[in-house]
Amino acid sequence: MRFVVLCAALAAFAAIAVTPAQAYNERPMRLPATGRGAVAAASEPATWLVAAVPGSVRAAAIARRFGAGRLRVGAVYRVATVRARAFAAALRGAGALRYAEPNATLQRTSALDAVPAGYARGLVVEPGISPPAPGAVSIAVIDDLVDTTHPDLAANTRQLNPGPVLGPHGTMVASAAAASFNGFGVFGIFPGAPVVSIGLPLEITCADAANGIIAAANAGAKIINLSFGSADDCASLFGTVQVAYAKGSLVVAAAGNEFSSGNPVIYPAAYPHVLSVAALDPNLAPSGFSSENTSVDVAAPGVNVPLAIPGAFDVDDGAADGVTLGSGTSFAAPIVSGAAAWLATVRANLSNGQLADVLRHSARDVGPQGYDPATGFGLIQMGAALAAPTPAADVLEPNDGISFIDGSVFSKPDPYVWRGVPSKRTIKGTADRVEDPIDVYRIRLPRRARARIRLRPAFGNPDLFVFRGAAQSITDDANIIARSKKATKKVDSVTISNSGRTARRFYIAIPIGKDAAGSLNSSYRLEFQRIRLR
Repeated sequence: MRFVVLCAALAAFAAIAVTPAQAYNERPMRLPATGRGAVAAASEPATWLVAAVPGSVRAAAIARRFGAGRLRVGAVYRVATVRARAFAAALRGAGALRYAEPNATLQRTSALDAVPAGYARGLVVEPGISPPAPGAVSIAVIDDLVDTTHPDLAANTRQLNPGPVLGPHGTMVASAAAASFNGFGVFGIFPGAPVVSIGLPLEITCADAANGIIAAANAGAKIINLSFGSADDCASLFGTVQVAYAKGSLVVAAAGNEFSSGNPVIYPAAYPHVLSVAALDPNLAPSGFSSENTSVDVAAPGVNVPLAIPGAFDVDDGAADGVTLGSGTSFAAPIVSGAAAWLATVRANLSNGQLADVLRHSARDVGPQGYDPATGFGLIQMGAALAAPTPAADVLEPNDGISFIDGSVFSKPDPYVWRGVPSKRTIKGTADRVEDPIDVYRIRLPRRARARIRLRPAFGNPDLFVFRGAAQSITDDANIIARSKKATKKVDSVTISNSGRTARRFYIAIPIGKDAAGSLNSSYRLEFQRIRLR
């Protein structure tokens, strides 16, 4: 069993055009070089991440033998690069190896070469809209520790892992979201919202980020802000983000500042179930640095944003007043995090997925008409979000691959959505080509039984695939036993049988197919009906 990760193509659904942010595959095994190749390239990380099969009784003992430390998520271990290959080999020998990968470095996504100007909050919060009193909805800032002595943040911030403030970035990020309205300095989108500060080292690795995300989710943070990223995908970070989402947290991430550097896809912003935020300038045009790709969801001001800064770092603008200006998707993201916390406080019935949907679909279109990869659905608007209708709930998320629902990523398998009794069952779902491109469900068909499965779209073009219970991945096309890929608005239908003497498990996969209208999402009904075995 392995984590599902993003890649450039989806083998089982090769006919569907996808991007790296919309597709899944099982991560190929990678291990450090040996012999002459191990005389290390400058880019070789000091540590690797090696994952064991969940529940392995020997993994912990093997890890101790190689001095590997366990992360907070799953059976993932951080081990020195020089011992990674031998550690992985020992796990493989015990039948307990899942994957191995470099412990990649992530960069804070700020660009601190701004020139003076002032704006930002007024573009998101319309005049006359007053924020609610802060409540139980907290924003986790996973970054440098936030300075709890700064007047703008002292009253509403707690450090989950107290220590020295190593840099200004965390304080700046937190202030964009939640700086208090107290007559001093700046104030955030949701002034005074509770901030949970989780400190990271100056050099952030996948392991550090993963541990911080789990700590935030375990602390009950409804909103988790990630103002860092990397072009290096990381299975451990991907899996951790999905675990946080399953716990009810909405993860908001900076889209990245790499547009002029080849515009690579930046993670974790590009992962499904992450609200990816691009940066706008004061003219509501995409900033010159903001990364562009089809994982971008929304945009917010990200050039010359007024921010709080710890006094020890307030040395560059000529006024030691605890205030500065910053540019980068680092500061666009917490503007969205503050808006999400405000929305969650006022509309407490919304799930994390519904919060993201409301913010996306109530945004103000500021680019080419409709969705575009530079600004997503557009500039978030607080008033429109507060008034937007409640979107449909999506069940059992995240269920974006077989390993999400068979107990590989999470601690236990998803329940079966149908067991053949009652003879008919209907469930409703939604999918999105960017944030939720595939839904997978488990069913159990009784012995000597037959079933008809229908997929009825309300809009969009979902397709229908059925896998044997032995499948471990949606790329395991050898285990596809039925498929239906009808045109937009057409009903997909397949029939499956179990002529054996015991009940059998099947996986139902629903990817989003091509839509002539260019729709990015879909709503559907999935119908199960037991029929006579011929």
